Amino acid sequence: MARGLGSPLSFLLAGWGWLLLTSLLGLAAFGGIVRGGPLPSGLRQLHVHGVLIGGLLQLMTGLAIAAHDLAGPEGKRTTHRLLFLSMNLAALGFAAGAWLRNPTWTLIAGFLLAALFVPMARHMMSALRACSGWTPLVHFYFGISFAGLFGSLVLGGMLADAWYPTWHGILRLGHLHAGLLLFLTLGTVGTMQLALPLLVHRPLRSTGVGQAVSLLLPASAAGLITGFVLSSVPIQLAAGSVFLIVLVLCGINLLRTWSQAGQPGSAATDHLLTALTFLLIMTFIGLAVGVNVLWSPPAMPYGTLHLVAYTHTAFLGFLLQSMVGGLSVALPPLLAASRIANQKKRGSYREDLERIMNRWRAAQVATVSFGSLGLVLVASLTWNLPLSSPWIQTGTWVSLGMLLLHFLMVTVKIAQVTGARPSHDGAAK
Repeated sequence: MARGLGSPLSFLLAGWGWLLLTSLLGLAAFGGIVRGGPLPSGLRQLHVHGVLIGGLLQLMTGLAIAAHDLAGPEGKRTTHRLLFLSMNLAALGFAAGAWLRNPTWTLIAGFLLAALFVPMARHMMSALRACSGWTPLVHFYFGISFAGLFGSLVLGGMLADAWYPTWHGILRLGHLHAGLLLFLTLGTVGTMQLALPLLVHRPLRSTGVGQAVSLLLPASAAGLITGFVLSSVPIQLAAGSVFLIVLVLCGINLLRTWSQAGQPGSAATDHLLTALTFLLIMTFIGLAVGVNVLWSPPAMPYGTLHLVAYTHTAFLGFLLQSMVGGLSVALPPLLAASRIANQKKRGSYREDLERIMNRWRAAQVATVSFGSLGLVLVASLTWNLPLSSPWIQTGTWVSLGMLLLHFLMVTVKIAQVTGARPSHDGAAK
Protein backbone atom coordinates (compact mmCIF):
# COMPACT_ATOMS: atom_id res chain seq x y z
CA MET A 1 0.00 0.00 0.00
CA ALA A 2 1.43 3.36 -1.03
CA ARG A 3 2.37 5.84 1.69
CA GLY A 4 3.49 9.43 1.82
CA LEU A 5 2.49 12.41 -0.27
CA GLY A 6 -0.21 11.45 -2.76
CA SER A 7 -1.29 8.32 -0.88
CA PRO A 8 -4.97 7.83 0.03
CA LEU A 9 -4.13 8.71 3.63
CA SER A 10 -2.66 12.06 2.59
CA PHE A 11 -5.86 12.94 0.71
CA LEU A 12 -7.99 12.01 3.73
CA LEU A 13 -5.89 13.91 6.29
CA ALA A 14 -5.54 17.01 4.10
CA GLY A 15 -9.25 16.91 3.24
CA TRP A 16 -10.23 16.70 6.89
CA GLY A 17 -7.85 19.56 7.69
CA TRP A 18 -9.47 21.77 5.05
CA LEU A 19 -12.95 20.76 6.19
CA LEU A 20 -12.14 21.39 9.85
CA LEU A 21 -10.55 24.83 9.41
CA THR A 22 -13.08 26.19 6.91
CA SER A 23 -16.01 24.79 8.89
CA LEU A 24 -14.78 26.64 11.97
CA LEU A 25 -14.79 29.77 9.82
CA GLY A 26 -18.38 29.01 8.84
CA LEU A 27 -19.44 28.54 12.47
CA ALA A 28 -17.82 31.89 13.25
CA ALA A 29 -19.81 33.43 10.40
CA PHE A 30 -23.07 32.07 11.80
CA GLY A 31 -22.23 33.42 15.24
CA GLY A 32 -21.39 36.77 13.64
CA ILE A 33 -24.78 36.96 11.92
CA VAL A 34 -26.58 36.36 15.21
CA ARG A 35 -24.45 38.99 16.94
CA GLY A 36 -25.11 41.46 14.12
CA GLY A 37 -21.61 41.42 12.63
CA PRO A 38 -21.38 38.91 9.73
CA LEU A 39 -18.04 38.13 8.15
CA PRO A 40 -17.05 39.95 4.94
CA SER A 41 -18.22 38.38 1.67
CA GLY A 42 -14.64 37.42 0.75
CA LEU A 43 -14.32 35.26 3.86
CA ARG A 44 -17.69 33.66 3.14
CA GLN A 45 -16.45 32.70 -0.33
CA LEU A 46 -13.26 31.31 1.21
CA HIS A 47 -15.37 29.25 3.60
CA VAL A 48 -17.60 27.84 0.85
CA HIS A 49 -14.86 26.91 -1.61
CA GLY A 50 -12.58 25.63 1.14
CA VAL A 51 -15.28 23.28 2.42
CA LEU A 52 -16.35 22.08 -1.02
CA ILE A 53 -13.03 21.73 -2.83
CA GLY A 54 -10.30 21.40 -0.24
CA GLY A 55 -12.58 19.43 2.09
CA LEU A 56 -15.42 17.43 0.55
CA LEU A 57 -14.00 16.90 -2.95
CA GLN A 58 -10.59 15.89 -1.59
CA LEU A 59 -12.14 13.52 0.94
CA MET A 60 -14.27 11.89 -1.76
CA THR A 61 -11.20 11.46 -3.96
CA GLY A 62 -9.19 9.98 -1.09
CA LEU A 63 -11.99 7.58 -0.14
CA ALA A 64 -12.29 6.47 -3.77
CA ILE A 65 -8.54 5.81 -4.12
CA ALA A 66 -8.51 3.98 -0.78
CA ALA A 67 -11.47 1.78 -1.77
CA HIS A 68 -9.87 0.95 -5.12
CA ASP A 69 -6.51 0.08 -3.55
CA LEU A 70 -8.03 -2.05 -0.79
CA ALA A 71 -10.21 -3.96 -3.26
CA GLY A 72 -7.28 -4.69 -5.59
CA PRO A 73 -4.60 -7.38 -5.30
CA GLU A 74 -1.78 -7.06 -2.81
CA GLY A 75 1.30 -5.22 -3.99
CA LYS A 76 2.87 -1.81 -4.21
CA ARG A 77 0.44 0.96 -5.07
CA THR A 78 1.35 4.07 -6.98
CA THR A 79 0.95 7.45 -5.34
CA HIS A 80 -0.93 10.34 -6.88
CA ARG A 81 1.35 13.24 -5.98
CA LEU A 82 0.44 15.41 -8.96
CA LEU A 83 -3.29 15.03 -8.30
CA PHE A 84 -2.82 15.71 -4.60
CA LEU A 85 -0.69 18.81 -5.11
CA SER A 86 -2.91 20.15 -7.90
CA MET A 87 -6.09 19.71 -5.89
CA ASN A 88 -4.67 21.55 -2.89
CA LEU A 89 -3.21 24.26 -5.12
CA ALA A 90 -6.66 24.72 -6.66
CA ALA A 91 -8.20 25.00 -3.18
CA LEU A 92 -5.53 27.54 -2.19
CA GLY A 93 -6.18 29.45 -5.42
CA PHE A 94 -9.88 29.71 -4.62
CA ALA A 95 -9.04 30.79 -1.07
CA ALA A 96 -6.61 33.46 -2.33
CA GLY A 97 -9.10 34.69 -4.91
CA ALA A 98 -11.80 35.00 -2.24
CA TRP A 99 -9.50 36.67 0.30
CA LEU A 100 -8.06 39.17 -2.20
CA ARG A 101 -11.34 39.49 -4.14
CA ASN A 102 -9.33 38.78 -7.28
CA PRO A 103 -11.35 36.95 -9.95
CA THR A 104 -8.15 36.08 -11.86
CA TRP A 105 -6.96 33.80 -9.06
CA THR A 106 -10.40 32.20 -8.90
CA LEU A 107 -10.43 31.64 -12.66
CA ILE A 108 -6.94 30.09 -12.65
CA ALA A 109 -7.93 27.79 -9.80
CA GLY A 110 -11.09 26.85 -11.70
CA PHE A 111 -9.11 25.93 -14.82
CA LEU A 112 -6.74 23.82 -12.70
CA LEU A 113 -9.65 22.04 -11.06
CA ALA A 114 -11.28 21.45 -14.46
CA ALA A 115 -8.03 19.83 -15.63
CA LEU A 116 -8.33 17.42 -12.69
CA PHE A 117 -11.88 16.40 -13.57
CA VAL A 118 -10.92 13.32 -15.62
CA PRO A 119 -8.50 11.77 -13.09
CA MET A 120 -10.88 12.49 -10.20
CA ALA A 121 -13.85 10.99 -12.02
CA ARG A 122 -11.77 7.99 -13.14
CA HIS A 123 -10.68 7.18 -9.58
CA MET A 124 -14.20 7.53 -8.20
CA MET A 125 -15.78 5.41 -10.94
CA SER A 126 -13.11 2.72 -10.53
CA ALA A 127 -13.89 2.47 -6.82
CA LEU A 128 -17.64 2.35 -7.42
CA ARG A 129 -17.31 -0.38 -10.07
CA ALA A 130 -15.66 -2.61 -7.47
CA CYS A 131 -18.95 -2.75 -5.51
CA SER A 132 -21.09 -5.84 -6.00
CA GLY A 133 -24.21 -3.76 -6.71
CA TRP A 134 -22.74 -2.13 -9.82
CA THR A 135 -25.08 -2.26 -12.85
CA PRO A 136 -25.35 -0.34 -16.15
CA LEU A 137 -28.16 1.71 -14.57
CA VAL A 138 -25.85 2.68 -11.69
CA HIS A 139 -23.24 3.63 -14.30
CA PHE A 140 -25.80 5.95 -15.90
CA TYR A 141 -26.71 7.37 -12.48
CA PHE A 142 -23.15 8.30 -11.59
CA GLY A 143 -22.54 9.57 -15.11
CA ILE A 144 -25.22 12.19 -14.46
CA SER A 145 -23.67 12.96 -11.08
CA PHE A 146 -20.24 13.60 -12.60
CA ALA A 147 -21.82 15.62 -15.39
CA GLY A 148 -23.12 17.86 -12.60
CA LEU A 149 -19.56 18.37 -11.33
CA PHE A 150 -18.28 19.22 -14.81
CA GLY A 151 -21.18 21.59 -15.45
CA SER A 152 -20.58 23.30 -12.12
CA LEU A 153 -16.92 23.87 -13.02
CA VAL A 154 -17.82 25.35 -16.42
CA LEU A 155 -20.50 27.65 -15.01
CA GLY A 156 -18.19 28.66 -12.16
CA GLY A 157 -15.58 29.77 -14.68
CA MET A 158 -18.16 31.91 -16.45
CA LEU A 159 -19.12 33.50 -13.16
CA ALA A 160 -15.52 34.17 -12.10
CA ASP A 161 -14.68 36.10 -15.25
CA ALA A 162 -18.12 37.75 -15.50
CA TRP A 163 -18.38 36.94 -19.21
CA TYR A 164 -22.17 37.09 -19.21
CA PRO A 165 -23.17 39.69 -16.57
CA THR A 166 -26.80 39.78 -17.66
CA TRP A 167 -27.05 36.03 -17.03
CA HIS A 168 -25.30 36.16 -13.66
CA GLY A 169 -28.32 35.03 -11.63
CA ILE A 170 -29.09 32.01 -13.83
CA LEU A 171 -25.42 31.04 -14.08
CA ARG A 172 -25.07 31.21 -10.31
CA LEU A 173 -28.14 29.04 -9.74
CA GLY A 174 -26.89 26.51 -12.27
CA HIS A 175 -23.38 26.53 -10.79
CA LEU A 176 -24.62 25.97 -7.24
CA HIS A 177 -27.23 23.32 -7.92
CA ALA A 178 -25.27 21.34 -10.51
CA GLY A 179 -22.48 20.88 -7.97
CA LEU A 180 -24.52 20.56 -4.79
CA LEU A 181 -27.55 18.67 -6.03
CA LEU A 182 -26.33 16.57 -8.95
CA PHE A 183 -22.78 15.82 -7.82
CA LEU A 184 -22.69 15.93 -4.02
CA THR A 185 -26.24 14.90 -3.13
CA LEU A 186 -26.84 12.33 -5.87
CA GLY A 187 -23.29 11.02 -5.62
CA THR A 188 -23.50 10.59 -1.84
CA VAL A 189 -26.92 8.89 -1.89
CA GLY A 190 -25.81 6.56 -4.68
CA THR A 191 -22.64 5.66 -2.81
CA MET A 192 -24.72 4.89 0.30
CA GLN A 193 -26.81 2.45 -1.73
CA LEU A 194 -23.64 0.65 -2.80
CA ALA A 195 -21.66 0.91 0.43
CA LEU A 196 -24.17 0.13 3.19
CA PRO A 197 -24.86 -3.45 1.99
CA LEU A 198 -21.10 -4.05 2.01
CA LEU A 199 -20.79 -2.65 5.54
CA VAL A 200 -23.52 -4.93 6.93
CA HIS A 201 -22.53 -7.90 4.71
CA ARG A 202 -26.01 -8.27 3.23
CA PRO A 203 -27.34 -7.58 -0.27
CA LEU A 204 -29.68 -4.66 -0.78
CA ARG A 205 -33.12 -5.65 0.53
CA SER A 206 -34.90 -4.78 -2.74
CA THR A 207 -32.92 -4.42 -5.94
CA GLY A 208 -36.08 -3.17 -7.67
CA VAL A 209 -36.35 -0.22 -5.28
CA GLY A 210 -32.64 0.44 -5.72
CA GLN A 211 -33.09 0.56 -9.48
CA ALA A 212 -36.08 2.88 -9.15
CA VAL A 213 -34.00 5.22 -6.98
CA SER A 214 -31.18 5.20 -9.55
CA LEU A 215 -33.65 6.17 -12.27
CA LEU A 216 -36.01 8.60 -10.53
CA LEU A 217 -33.60 10.52 -8.30
CA PRO A 218 -31.60 12.04 -11.20
CA ALA A 219 -34.84 12.82 -13.05
CA SER A 220 -36.34 14.66 -10.08
CA ALA A 221 -33.03 16.47 -9.44
CA ALA A 222 -33.02 17.65 -13.06
CA GLY A 223 -36.59 18.88 -12.56
CA LEU A 224 -35.54 20.80 -9.46
CA ILE A 225 -32.69 22.51 -11.31
CA THR A 226 -35.07 23.39 -14.13
CA GLY A 227 -37.47 24.94 -11.63
CA PHE A 228 -34.68 26.94 -9.99
CA VAL A 229 -33.30 28.25 -13.28
CA LEU A 230 -36.77 29.20 -14.54
CA SER A 231 -37.77 30.58 -11.11
CA SER A 232 -40.86 28.39 -11.32
CA VAL A 233 -42.07 27.43 -7.85
CA PRO A 234 -44.69 24.92 -9.16
CA ILE A 235 -41.98 22.99 -11.05
CA GLN A 236 -39.78 23.09 -7.95
CA LEU A 237 -42.58 21.72 -5.77
CA ALA A 238 -43.51 18.97 -8.22
CA ALA A 239 -39.92 17.82 -8.73
CA GLY A 240 -39.12 18.23 -5.01
CA SER A 241 -42.10 16.07 -4.04
CA VAL A 242 -40.86 13.27 -6.30
CA PHE A 243 -37.36 13.74 -4.92
CA LEU A 244 -38.68 13.39 -1.35
CA ILE A 245 -40.73 10.26 -2.17
CA VAL A 246 -37.72 8.61 -3.83
CA LEU A 247 -35.53 9.44 -0.82
CA VAL A 248 -38.13 7.89 1.49
CA LEU A 249 -38.09 4.69 -0.61
CA CYS A 250 -34.29 4.68 -0.56
CA GLY A 251 -34.19 5.19 3.21
CA ILE A 252 -36.72 2.42 3.88
CA ASN A 253 -34.79 0.05 1.63
CA LEU A 254 -31.50 0.76 3.40
CA LEU A 255 -33.10 0.48 6.84
CA ARG A 256 -34.60 -2.89 5.93
CA THR A 257 -31.21 -4.03 4.65
CA TRP A 258 -29.61 -2.94 7.92
CA SER A 259 -32.40 -4.57 9.98
CA GLN A 260 -32.19 -7.81 8.03
CA ALA A 261 -28.47 -7.97 8.81
CA GLY A 262 -29.23 -7.89 12.54
CA GLN A 263 -28.92 -4.12 13.02
CA PRO A 264 -25.12 -4.07 13.27
CA GLY A 265 -23.82 -0.91 14.90
CA SER A 266 -20.73 1.09 14.05
CA ALA A 267 -19.78 4.73 13.71
CA ALA A 268 -19.97 4.35 9.93
CA THR A 269 -23.51 2.91 9.78
CA ASP A 270 -24.74 5.33 12.46
CA HIS A 271 -23.49 8.35 10.55
CA LEU A 272 -24.66 7.18 7.13
CA LEU A 273 -28.20 6.36 8.23
CA THR A 274 -28.45 9.60 10.23
CA ALA A 275 -27.13 11.55 7.25
CA LEU A 276 -29.88 10.16 5.02
CA THR A 277 -32.45 11.10 7.66
CA PHE A 278 -31.15 14.67 7.63
CA LEU A 279 -31.41 14.79 3.85
CA LEU A 280 -35.07 13.80 4.16
CA ILE A 281 -35.67 16.50 6.79
CA MET A 282 -33.97 19.20 4.73
CA THR A 283 -35.84 18.19 1.56
CA PHE A 284 -39.13 18.50 3.44
CA ILE A 285 -38.11 21.92 4.79
CA GLY A 286 -37.15 22.98 1.26
CA LEU A 287 -40.65 22.05 0.05
CA ALA A 288 -42.15 24.02 2.93
CA VAL A 289 -40.09 27.05 1.89
CA GLY A 290 -41.42 26.67 -1.66
CA VAL A 291 -45.01 26.53 -0.43
CA ASN A 292 -44.34 29.60 1.73
CA VAL A 293 -43.18 31.55 -1.33
CA LEU A 294 -46.53 30.94 -3.07
CA TRP A 295 -48.16 33.42 -0.69
CA SER A 296 -47.72 37.10 -1.40
CA PRO A 297 -46.44 38.26 0.99
CA PRO A 298 -45.01 34.96 2.30
CA ALA A 299 -46.88 33.50 5.25
CA MET A 300 -43.62 33.27 7.22
CA PRO A 301 -40.80 35.81 6.72
CA TYR A 302 -37.66 34.20 5.30
CA GLY A 303 -34.35 36.05 5.59
CA THR A 304 -30.59 35.54 5.43
CA LEU A 305 -30.32 33.81 8.80
CA HIS A 306 -32.97 31.25 7.82
CA LEU A 307 -31.19 30.50 4.54
CA VAL A 308 -27.82 30.16 6.30
CA ALA A 309 -29.32 27.86 8.95
CA TYR A 310 -31.00 25.71 6.29
CA THR A 311 -27.91 25.31 4.10
CA HIS A 312 -25.55 24.71 7.01
CA THR A 313 -27.84 22.13 8.55
CA ALA A 314 -27.89 20.32 5.20
CA PHE A 315 -24.08 20.45 5.00
CA LEU A 316 -23.49 19.44 8.61
CA GLY A 317 -26.29 16.94 8.99
CA PHE A 318 -25.96 15.27 5.61
CA LEU A 319 -22.58 15.85 3.95
CA LEU A 320 -20.39 16.11 7.06
CA GLN A 321 -21.90 12.99 8.59
CA SER A 322 -21.46 11.12 5.31
CA MET A 323 -17.76 12.05 5.19
CA VAL A 324 -17.21 11.10 8.85
CA GLY A 325 -18.90 7.77 8.15
CA GLY A 326 -16.57 7.24 5.20
CA LEU A 327 -13.50 8.07 7.30
CA SER A 328 -14.68 5.71 10.05
CA VAL A 329 -14.82 2.76 7.69
CA ALA A 330 -11.78 3.58 5.52
CA LEU A 331 -9.03 4.51 7.97
CA PRO A 332 -8.64 1.19 9.89
CA PRO A 333 -8.08 -1.10 6.84
CA LEU A 334 -6.05 1.58 5.08
CA LEU A 335 -3.65 2.02 7.99
CA ALA A 336 -3.44 -1.72 8.62
CA ALA A 337 -2.55 -2.40 4.98
CA SER A 338 0.10 0.33 4.95
CA ARG A 339 1.81 -0.71 8.20
CA ILE A 340 1.71 -4.52 8.21
CA ALA A 341 2.92 -6.46 5.20
CA ASN A 342 1.54 -9.84 6.23
CA GLN A 343 -2.19 -9.90 5.52
CA LYS A 344 -2.82 -12.61 8.11
CA LYS A 345 -1.27 -10.48 10.89
CA ARG A 346 -3.35 -7.39 10.21
CA GLY A 347 -6.55 -8.61 11.87
CA SER A 348 -5.91 -7.67 15.50
CA TYR A 349 -4.35 -4.32 14.59
CA ARG A 350 -7.27 -3.44 12.34
CA GLU A 351 -9.69 -4.41 15.11
CA ASP A 352 -7.85 -2.10 17.51
CA LEU A 353 -8.20 0.78 15.04
CA GLU A 354 -11.87 0.01 14.50
CA ARG A 355 -12.46 0.13 18.23
CA ILE A 356 -10.89 3.58 18.32
CA MET A 357 -13.06 4.83 15.45
CA ASN A 358 -16.19 3.42 17.13
CA ARG A 359 -15.55 5.14 20.47
CA TRP A 360 -18.05 7.77 21.59
CA ARG A 361 -20.13 7.07 18.50
CA ALA A 362 -23.43 7.89 20.22
CA ALA A 363 -22.07 11.22 21.47
CA GLN A 364 -20.46 11.85 18.10
CA VAL A 365 -23.72 11.42 16.19
CA ALA A 366 -25.76 13.27 18.83
CA THR A 367 -23.54 16.37 18.93
CA VAL A 368 -23.55 16.95 15.16
CA SER A 369 -27.25 16.10 14.88
CA PHE A 370 -28.55 18.28 17.70
CA GLY A 371 -26.03 21.00 16.90
CA SER A 372 -27.29 21.12 13.31
CA LEU A 373 -30.95 21.12 14.33
CA GLY A 374 -30.13 23.82 16.86
CA LEU A 375 -29.24 26.17 14.01
CA VAL A 376 -32.72 25.68 12.56
CA LEU A 377 -34.25 26.30 15.98
CA VAL A 378 -32.26 29.53 16.39
CA ALA A 379 -33.38 30.75 12.97
CA SER A 380 -37.03 29.90 13.69
CA LEU A 381 -36.92 31.82 17.00
CA THR A 382 -36.23 35.02 15.07
CA TRP A 383 -39.83 34.99 13.86
CA ASN A 384 -40.92 36.00 17.37
CA LEU A 385 -37.78 37.22 19.14
CA PRO A 386 -35.10 39.83 18.39
CA LEU A 387 -31.51 38.71 17.76
CA SER A 388 -30.51 40.19 21.12
CA SER A 389 -32.86 37.81 22.95
CA PRO A 390 -31.06 35.62 25.50
CA TRP A 391 -32.95 32.61 24.08
CA ILE A 392 -31.43 33.14 20.64
CA GLN A 393 -27.97 33.90 22.01
CA THR A 394 -28.04 30.85 24.30
CA GLY A 395 -29.37 28.60 21.54
CA THR A 396 -26.66 29.81 19.18
CA TRP A 397 -23.78 29.11 21.54
CA VAL A 398 -25.17 25.76 22.69
CA SER A 399 -25.55 24.66 19.05
CA LEU A 400 -22.11 25.91 18.04
CA GLY A 401 -20.64 24.30 21.16
CA MET A 402 -22.06 20.89 20.23
CA LEU A 403 -20.75 21.20 16.69
CA LEU A 404 -17.30 22.19 17.98
CA LEU A 405 -17.37 19.17 20.30
CA HIS A 406 -18.18 16.92 17.34
CA PHE A 407 -15.25 18.27 15.33
CA LEU A 408 -13.00 17.82 18.37
CA MET A 409 -14.03 14.18 18.90
CA VAL A 410 -13.52 13.23 15.26
CA THR A 411 -10.17 15.02 15.07
CA VAL A 412 -8.96 13.32 18.27
CA LYS A 413 -9.95 9.90 16.91
CA ILE A 414 -8.21 10.54 13.59
CA ALA A 415 -5.08 11.53 15.51
CA GLN A 416 -5.35 8.42 17.68
CA VAL A 417 -5.69 5.94 14.81
CA THR A 418 -2.93 7.53 12.74
CA GLY A 419 -0.66 7.56 15.81
CA ALA A 420 -1.46 4.01 16.95
CA ARG A 421 1.25 1.55 15.92
CA PRO A 422 0.98 -2.26 15.69
CA SER A 423 1.60 -3.80 19.10
CA HIS A 424 2.49 -7.25 17.76
CA ASP A 425 5.47 -8.40 15.71
CA GLY A 426 4.06 -7.87 12.24
CA ALA A 427 6.21 -7.29 9.21
CA ALA A 428 5.96 -3.52 9.07
CA LYS A 429 6.31 -1.95 5.67
